[in-house]
Amino acid sequence: RTQALEGVAVDAMAATETPKSHGRASSTLLSGGIAGCVAKTCTAPLTRITILAQTSSLACATGAGATSTVHGTSIVAAWRWQLHSLRDLHAQGGLGALWKGNMLTCLHRFPYCGINFGVVETCWRTCPDLCQKTFGLLPGAAAGCIATLLCYPLEVARTRSMVLQQAPSRLPCLLREIWKKDGVGIFRGVDMAFAVTVPCLSVSFAIYKTFAPRIKDNMSPFASKFLLGGFSGIVGSAFTFPLDVVRRRQQLMGKSGCGLTRSAWCEAKNIRANEGLGGFFKGLTPELLKTFPTVAICFVTFEWLEREIQRFGGH
Repeated sequence: RTQALEGVAVDAMAATETPKSHGRASSTLLSGGIAGCVAKTCTAPLTRITILAQTSSLACATGAGATSTVHGTSIVAAWRWQLHSLRDLHAQGGLGALWKGNMLTCLHRFPYCGINFGVVETCWRTCPDLCQKTFGLLPGAAAGCIATLLCYPLEVARTRSMVLQQAPSRLPCLLREIWKKDGVGIFRGVDMAFAVTVPCLSVSFAIYKTFAPRIKDNMSPFASKFLLGGFSGIVGSAFTFPLDVVRRRQQLMGKSGCGLTRSAWCEAKNIRANEGLGGFFKGLTPELLKTFPTVAICFVTFEWLEREIQRFGGH
């Protein structure tokens, strides 16, 4: 979900403009992919804490080896757990543990961003009237569906790599291991991924398209994009977070040491029965904390790279 959010502002900005040339589209696509990787790398520790919080009770119940479970639902308790998790991760593997799985994240992020951008750009170029009639919901929904389906195995590999404590395997070996054990089960949770990504992207695009014309004259372009991108990301993230918790837990199921294979509905009922409503919001604080800086870093990197690429192409 947050992988989709990181590209929302970049994609929305590019989608509102008519492509001037294939070279322009290619440079924007390349810049967006690299910017997404840079942003993910800068906020990787918060990303890992979010995933560990979302899967903590499941991991402990199955001996997966995650950090301590989250106790309490207050903001203070959440902050204490985050600091405790950072100390645990550092003690277990040094600073590198905070960025565990980040290479897989970047390998997922680059094609995911490219597919998102391509679909969004195509929608706005081929059917702008329909996009406007749907208040900007169509491009994000279509992009979310296609990118999620094609890149889902990479996302599963990333999630499991972040949760497990042993040394991460190479991507081909990890995918082969998952496929050997799970088969088509590698797509377990893809229905929840659709349920998370599609509304998240749609809501974020709608907010951006609705408010961008209203504030662009009152502040600098950078400030307006920064604030709108961050705000739309936070709204989309909070709106779909409970579904994302279920999705992460399903991705963890079926791995080594975890014999649980519950459906999304059964897992949701299990969370409600054993952890209460607060179980659906574990990890929400680090998730929201990383949304704003991630979008900001993505914007700054994207604009700088695109400007440099265009300058290089001009020469």
